[in-house]
Amino acid sequence: MTNALPGEPPAGMSKRAARKRQRNAELAGTSLRRALRTASPSGAAVIVGGALMVLWAVVGVDALLDHRLLRFGIKPREIAGLVGIVASPFVHADVGQLAAETVPFAVLCWLMLISGGRYFAIVTLAVGLVSGLTAWLAAPAHTVILGCSGLIFGWMGYVVARAWFGRKIRWIAIAVAVVCIFSGTFSGLLPKLHANVFWGDHLAGFLAGLIVGAVLHASARKPGRRAGLRPNTSILDR
Repeated sequence: MTNALPGEPPAGMSKRAARKRQRNAELAGTSLRRALRTASPSGAAVIVGGALMVLWAVVGVDALLDHRLLRFGIKPREIAGLVGIVASPFVHADVGQLAAETVPFAVLCWLMLISGGRYFAIVTLAVGLVSGLTAWLAAPAHTVILGCSGLIFGWMGYVVARAWFGRKIRWIAIAVAVVCIFSGTFSGLLPKLHANVFWGDHLAGFLAGLIVGAVLHASARKPGRRAGLRPNTSILDR
């Protein structure tokens, strides 16, 4: 049997059938790429699932190492504790702390991702820096602040600000749903003492999310102006 020349259909197959098979293969590849894009619901779900696997793996490894990873948390006013601004969202004191943060982290991270990769990066970076620095500057001495709660409250603040300033039905509906579902979480913004958790960085993260959301979306309401950034791949804008 002779091999078909490049561009020629395989032996026994008509050109029409060959073109149809090629189109189907191209569509399948395109659909898979679209499904795994960051801003697509399925792609965002894959990323969130991977992030949760990492967080739970870190908790497991930390337990096996007799909690030696806790030294990477934020240590207020200690130079060595500055590394915790970057590392602390990945480290949790125990299974209980991570279990309490898993659902809000998954939901809000997914919502942020489908809003667009650029918005996710900007909001997460700003919130992480502000909440982390606040914990380092203002948390009680001789404590170690751990967990991703600062990011969670920052994402919540952004979702609320986006709804208020963007005034889109979808954004408002999402914000209302988030506030209703996680209404009990807002108690974390009130002053209280809790091991490895500081209410001040929750409040700072939430306010940072509000401010970033206002900056990113307030200009979209002004006539004749376009927002400085537009998440072109966001399904929320379609």
